[in-house]
Amino acid sequence: MRALFWNIHGFGHDGRPRQLIEYIRDEHVDIVAIQETMRTDFSLPELDRVSSHLFAWHWLPSSGSTGHSGGILLGVKDATFEVGSMDRGQFFVSMELSEQALNFKWEVIIVYGPADHSRSASFLEELHQNVSAASLPVVVGGDFNLLWFADDKSNTNVNFVRMNV
Repeated sequence: MRALFWNIHGFGHDGRPRQLIEYIRDEHVDIVAIQETMRTDFSLPELDRVSSHLFAWHWLPSSGSTGHSGGILLGVKDATFEVGSMDRGQFFVSMELSEQALNFKWEVIIVYGPADHSRSASFLEELHQNVSAASLPVVVGGDFNLLWFADDKSNTNVNFVRMNV
């Protein structure tokens, strides 16, 4: 099984859909987890073009009516997984999956944490609640928009107080 987690910085920008299609094909990806789609909606024909295989899709629209930030897209290959329940919150999309070849059930949660750090506590609380409530093994991935080390930052504007929480 192969999974792709990608902060795409806009699903329709700069040839990214083509890159995504090629990567899924070349690497035989079973799980596609895209953050920062900057999209409020997807059409099924558009999603069908992402892979030559059938995928089950679930998404969280980007914030705002124009889709200028956020958004999550989660897809799983039908030949690999049977999808149980799906959920979404303010910062996540999840699916309960049954891996057909192994008869193994688990949950995948994809997150896109807020760039506005005044909302980080709400993000972490929502994530904590979902992981704590899970009755199956859980895999969490995505873009947390949080730093662990100052070296992770691309500039010198570092909030050390938030890093030590």
